[in-house]
Amino acid sequence: MAMGGDNMKPLKLGVTPKLGLIFALFAAALLAGVGALVYNSGRRALEAATIAELQAKALEKEAALNAWVEERREDVTALAASPGLLHDVAALYNPEQAAAHRRLAAELRPHVAADGAYLEFFILEPETGEVMVSTNPAQEGKFKETLPYFLNGRRAPYIQNVYYSIAMQGPAMTAAAPLRSTEGRLLGVLAARLNLDQVNAIIRRRTGLHQSDDAFLVNTANLFVTQPHLLPDPAVLQRGVHTAAVKRCLTRSNGTINAADYRGAPALITYHWLPERQLCLIVKMDQAEALAPIHALGRDIALAGGLALGVASVLGFTLARTITIPIKQLVIKAQKIGSGQLDTRIEIKSGDELEQLAGAFNQMAAELQKTLVSRADLLKEVAERKRAEEKVHQLNLELEQRVVERTAQLEAANKELEAFAYSVSHDLRAPLRGIDGWSLALLEDYYEQLDQTARQYLDRVRFEAQRMGHLIDDMLQLSRLTRADMSQEWVNLSAIAQATATRLQESEPERQVTFILQEELSARGDPHLLEAVLSNLLANAFKFTGKTRRACIEFGQIEIQGERAFFVRDNGAGFDMAYAQKLFGAFQRLHKASDFPGTGIGLATVQRIIHRHGGRVWAEAQVNQGATFYFTLKEII
Repeated sequence: MAMGGDNMKPLKLGVTPKLGLIFALFAAALLAGVGALVYNSGRRALEAATIAELQAKALEKEAALNAWVEERREDVTALAASPGLLHDVAALYNPEQAAAHRRLAAELRPHVAADGAYLEFFILEPETGEVMVSTNPAQEGKFKETLPYFLNGRRAPYIQNVYYSIAMQGPAMTAAAPLRSTEGRLLGVLAARLNLDQVNAIIRRRTGLHQSDDAFLVNTANLFVTQPHLLPDPAVLQRGVHTAAVKRCLTRSNGTINAADYRGAPALITYHWLPERQLCLIVKMDQAEALAPIHALGRDIALAGGLALGVASVLGFTLARTITIPIKQLVIKAQKIGSGQLDTRIEIKSGDELEQLAGAFNQMAAELQKTLVSRADLLKEVAERKRAEEKVHQLNLELEQRVVERTAQLEAANKELEAFAYSVSHDLRAPLRGIDGWSLALLEDYYEQLDQTARQYLDRVRFEAQRMGHLIDDMLQLSRLTRADMSQEWVNLSAIAQATATRLQESEPERQVTFILQEELSARGDPHLLEAVLSNLLANAFKFTGKTRRACIEFGQIEIQGERAFFVRDNGAGFDMAYAQKLFGAFQRLHKASDFPGTGIGLATVQRIIHRHGGRVWAEAQVNQGATFYFTLKEII
């Protein structure tokens, strides 16, 4: 049956929703305006501070680079004026040429070093540009007559900025100065090829305060001159870079922009043209890092605003309800009492006639309820209580059965583990000792009859048998440590760390290792198990710093998100965090055994001991930057 238009009623809101909606809309507008103002002001201030920091870094790197280049020019100029050098250069044009050549090579060679400022010194013939003497004999006899450092170096000291060297197959920078006799006659040109690794070090120098800051040089051919920190592959020096910042900088201008960097990541980038070097200096920081504080503030503002809006809405509706609810409550509950629901009570605390009327209704309902106790409700309550008791009894029976079954499973697993340990200890060790012993007997008794290859094979058999024995020992130790009874007492971790460090240094006295051990660190736990933890972690750090020239191992305590943790840090080989989930697995190795020997049991032992103490253990590392292992215990002081 269709309804006519006359029967439709317009939507009407009551007083309560109207007042609540008005209050909520006003609060939302106010919070949104204040939040937007605070966020935008903070963002502008943070961007300005980051830009100022980037510009300061650019000026500092420009000054350092110019100072380094000027120092190289002064060095070459001073060497070109050396009387002894000039005497030997003059001798290149007379019968003493061979002896003079040897003296010049010997005099120039000490100035060249792979990690020094100069990679090569050479002397050019003043007319043809032929290399007469060089610290790199392979360059002698070549002609450099068209190169700017030769043409300009004949007249005065000169620095040829970065260019592509065909001879060196890469970027180069050369300083030159004229060699003149006391009469002013031009004897030749002294040239030095500069070590651009030092330029790279100057430009890449970082404060360590940021993760994504970077700086690099680009030449006018859009090629990298120095290697960016975030692109560790040396092949990057052969690539071109065409970002917006580089394009602007190569127009001989300076400035700062928000744009994508060489990785395509949004960044704040300062570009600075170096007129003396004809190079572009780029200093940048990822926007995600630079603006991280303001993004966090924005999230906090949104969260606080949402909470405040929710509170304001609740307050608005609550205020509106205080006006209308007494009347509605009185009407509804009076109807319930009239329908026979005598347990209904009207609660109005308005302090007026409505409260008096509600009291009269409540008194009437109470008197009626005393005389009409519902037998059905009483029986229902008894039945429900009986069903609940039966259900609890059934659950108790099931729980007891599960406990019995689980206990039996654990006992069976422990027996199997003990049987396996016994088998490893007695059944596997004896054959391994036999293999090692008989191999040694062959080497000792038949040494002369065996050729070198056979001896090497027997040595390898002995090594593998002994390694298998060590692996079995580690497996048994892991089993014992994780099943042994634990005691609870205060343990001096600093003393254990000091004793372990002393033992490690005595095992390899020829190594120079610095141990930084925080004093007076104690924890409550099993002393033998905690000693195993520190011994494994410190020995691990000692092993993986074996190829580090200035090894440093640190043990201390730190607070992480309100939780106290111990750590062991080193500056050794480190590891790739992509494989961190395998770190604490038994027999897992992240390095080749030929580089760092071991069985792969130590960290698994550490993890199980820490878990038995109710703690957790994790690691952070970078390849060739070292590693830090953290662990927590239930009680730490």
